[in-house]
Amino acid sequence: MMDAYETTDIEYEIAVDIIISHKVLFPSTDLAEKPQTKKGLYSFGKTLLIDLRRTEQEIFLDIHKNARYKINRAMKRDPLIYHELTTPTDQEIQQFVRFFNDFALNKGIPPAIIDRLKGLRDSNSLILSYVSNENGDTLCYHAYVKTKNSCALLHSASARFNNSELRNMIGRANRYLHWEDIKSFKRMGLDWFDFGGIFVEPLKDGERHINTFKMEFGGQIVDIDRRHYPNTILGKIIVFLFWLKHRNRPEFLRAKRLRQHQYALKS
Repeated sequence: MMDAYETTDIEYEIAVDIIISHKVLFPSTDLAEKPQTKKGLYSFGKTLLIDLRRTEQEIFLDIHKNARYKINRAMKRDPLIYHELTTPTDQEIQQFVRFFNDFALNKGIPPAIIDRLKGLRDSNSLILSYVSNENGDTLCYHAYVKTKNSCALLHSASARFNNSELRNMIGRANRYLHWEDIKSFKRMGLDWFDFGGIFVEPLKDGERHINTFKMEFGGQIVDIDRRHYPNTILGKIIVFLFWLKHRNRPEFLRAKRLRQHQYALKS
């Protein structure tokens, strides 16, 4: 599998089973690349962007006051340490994958793929960040895809504790981690912080909770053009099974309507 970011205009002869292209339609841009004739699976989702070209104060004031309180408390009162890995080693990637996959198993979501993360790292496109406590315990982790102008959240995971006090601190730690990431990416000179997608029409409480959490940070909602192109028989089988599972998701139905509209304009 190969990921292509910021474009859907890709070569199909690349020797991989599936090519997944991701193109965020940043503000003031159009869907310039119309659906291609090659058969693939199209989705048209949404994501939340933070404009990093503004001042740090403007960005912070755009965050909901309850989230600002939790970030301030995390910075001033909680024993939290921020870590950022811009060129993670194989061992550091493995540590992240173990942490995330334990979380994913508990949540019933797809696991992180270590080869995918190593490939992003090797192309200078992977950033890992995490927050630990004074005992060195990791509380939450983020993985980002870095492109020319933005960083997009790829994976996010939090530690699980039965202690309610620790659970509350982890909630603050996760908001603090996002805020520190935002500040770091702004210092790098990037234009956009991308939350990596929101649910177009949240169908479950967990999906609504994720949308609510991300929207606490303000920002603006834009579209994502995502396409899965199979290159081999195995790729076609995988994409077909993926379509069977997700074909009624709102982002796939939006893409179907968009393609029909565009083809109608051609006729």
